[in-house]
Amino acid sequence: MTLTLHHLNASRSQRIVWLLAELGVPHEIVHYKRNETTNLAPPDLLKIHPMGKSPLLEDDGVVIAETGAIAEYLMGKYDTAFQLHPRPNSPEFPRYLEWIHAAEGAVFLPGLLQVYFRNVDMTNSPVTAMMAAEREKAAGVIEAHLATYPYFAGDRFTAADCLMGFQIQMADSMGALENRPATKAWLTKMQARPAYQKMLEVGI
Repeated sequence: MTLTLHHLNASRSQRIVWLLAELGVPHEIVHYKRNETTNLAPPDLLKIHPMGKSPLLEDDGVVIAETGAIAEYLMGKYDTAFQLHPRPNSPEFPRYLEWIHAAEGAVFLPGLLQVYFRNVDMTNSPVTAMMAAEREKAAGVIEAHLATYPYFAGDRFTAADCLMGFQIQMADSMGALENRPATKAWLTKMQARPAYQKMLEVGI
C-alpha cells in the first residue's frame, strides 16, 4: 500500500497534512511550489489530476481530489476505530459532517474571495461590501459555535477541526480574531497539538 499526498505550499492542502499526522497512517508527501510570479500551482499537478489543484490524495493508484472528499475517504478507510470522526448513528455526526463541508463551502468562500479581490481593484464594488458582510456572518457563526462546544463536532477533536483550521488560521493572520475569544482559544488549543506541529514541520 502506498498512500501519497500531493501537497502544494501555501494551500488548503495543509489541512490534509495535519489530518494525516493525526491519523498516524504511513504516507508519503510530494511537495509542489507555487509559481513565484503568478502564485499558481505548477503544471506538474495536471499530470496527477486534470484540475491541477492540491490537495490530491493517491492511494494505490486511485487519485482523489477535493479536501472534503479526501477527509471522508481517509476516515472511511483508515479511521475504522472512529478516533477522528463520529459514528454515523452518533448525535455528533450531523454537526461533524456540516463543518467538514463548511470548510470548503459557505463559511470559506467569502474569505477566499477576499484573497482574490486583493489582486484587482474592487474598492468601490458592492461585491466587496457584500463579501465583507458574509465574512462577518461566518465569523460570528464560528465564534458562537466554539463558545458552546470545545471542538467543531462537539466535545472531542475530529477531522472537522483539521479542515476548519485553514479558515481560522487565515482569519488570524488578517487580525480578524481580536474580538473572537472563543475562536482564538480554539486556535491556541489546536496549535499545541503534536500533529499540528508536524504540519508546520512539513511546511504550510
